Amino acid sequence: MTKSIRAVYEKGVLKLLENVDLRDGEEVKVIIVRSSYGLSKVIEEISREYRDVNEDPLKVLLESRR
Repeated sequence: MTKSIRAVYEKGVLKLLENVDLRDGEEVKVIIVRSSYGLSKVIEEISREYRDVNEDPLKVLLESRR
């Protein structure tokens, strides 16, 4: 299983910001990618607002301009 999970590093410990389906003691591989906090917050909020959109917004726009 491969999954991207956001985490916060505090006092030497990575704290996951999302639930994961792992057993106690299960070993995982961690790849750390620093992200711009402000940008990731904006993307997260926009993603949340549009998660129920079933149509491609670009396609709808292009069709309406014909």
